[in-house]
Amino acid sequence: MQCRLCGGVAVSFTTRDAEYDECVDCGYIGIEHGRIPEPSAEEARYRLHRNSFDDPVYRAWIDQYLDVAAPYIAPGGSVLDFGSGPEPVPARMMSERGFRMCIHDPFFAPGDSWRSREWDAILVHEVAEHLSLPGEIMAMLAGLLVPGGALCIRTRFPPADRKAFDRWAYRMDSTHVGFFPERCLGLLAARLGLEPALLESPDRAVLLKPRGHGMAFKQGKEPDILKR
Repeated sequence: MQCRLCGGVAVSFTTRDAEYDECVDCGYIGIEHGRIPEPSAEEARYRLHRNSFDDPVYRAWIDQYLDVAAPYIAPGGSVLDFGSGPEPVPARMMSERGFRMCIHDPFFAPGDSWRSREWDAILVHEVAEHLSLPGEIMAMLAGLLVPGGALCIRTRFPPADRKAFDRWAYRMDSTHVGFFPERCLGLLAARLGLEPALLESPDRAVLLKPRGHGMAFKQGKEPDILKR
């Protein structure tokens, strides 16, 4: 099989309820093609989400990511919330932090005007695991960043142990069709011409587009090249 992220060779393995392909080159794990949901089923699943701005627990969970990602984004910068969902809470919270936000979602905020702009940052918050064509989408998003721009990704890193992966609750969502081990995101950064500024378990990554003389600097300090 061919890896949907990097195009490399992928080897199949089976869990109790599905077959996955793991890339021997980048480590990306994709569910068998026949289990990728149709758009109508995908949208129906998203409409069941109850991610409300009025839920303090949910807001606190988003803040955990924004607190580590926001310092890599230019103050007041333009940010695209890609895959914003039925209620774009992260975009609203980033707007409160002073960023200029735009949202896009194929179901809930469609349109293509965002494709003709460049962005100081693109937020891919709990979205990467839903992408049926992750290599194509990630390359497109990286190409829309300004020099020094940040691709801010939050997606749960899968367990390496096969038995743990079989039991892993995160993979049970029918719309979660691909998973990115921590090392996979580092290799993805290199493939896209980006620099891994942050890779931190269990689910945090920031990939920066070089300014031309090294990577962008985190506000107020030297950049953390790679956190473990």
